[in-house]
Amino acid sequence: MLQPPIGHCYWAVAPFAPAPPFRLYQQGGPPLAVQSVESFTDAALRGMSEFVMLTPVKARPVLVITAVLPGYDELLALRLRRLEKLSSESAREAVRAGQDDTLFYLPPEAFPGLPVENAAIVTSLLRLPVSALDRRASLGALDTNELRVLHERVVRAHQLRLDVMIVEKARRLLDAAANRQPQRRPSR
Repeated sequence: MLQPPIGHCYWAVAPFAPAPPFRLYQQGGPPLAVQSVESFTDAALRGMSEFVMLTPVKARPVLVITAVLPGYDELLALRLRRLEKLSSESAREAVRAGQDDTLFYLPPEAFPGLPVENAAIVTSLLRLPVSALDRRASLGALDTNELRVLHERVVRAHQLRLDVMIVEKARRLLDAAANRQPQRRPSR
């Protein structure tokens, strides 16, 4: 079992991604509608780079996929999709069999706190403060191998460029292996 919170599912307060028209808080007045990102950029260039935005949030279960990021008290999590919301039984079976690259199946026996079958949405990265998680009870957890497979799917889905990092790791492993090999004695 993984050390919480990584690999565990918890209830969280998760915001929806803000999209125009943006609603800004105005003390003593109704929200101010801002129609474009350019308005924020223009304000930032004039020295006003922080705003209080009104955005919808939802209490929802999420699957935590990173440890707490040092210095920020934040982590990355994925939203969940109930399998019952998929269009067909064949679509649900594809998820259960690991054949849908966008959904990672969460077996009910490993996630007893979820009332129905779920899958993590591989493309739905959420950056959340740890304080947005209700960590009183884990709803279930992945094991180490499942988390590795999920991380691989996230990398592929987001087309993250890890090739240089992988080559560097391979070089270090080859160097370490070469240094461990016993030295051969010259034959007489």
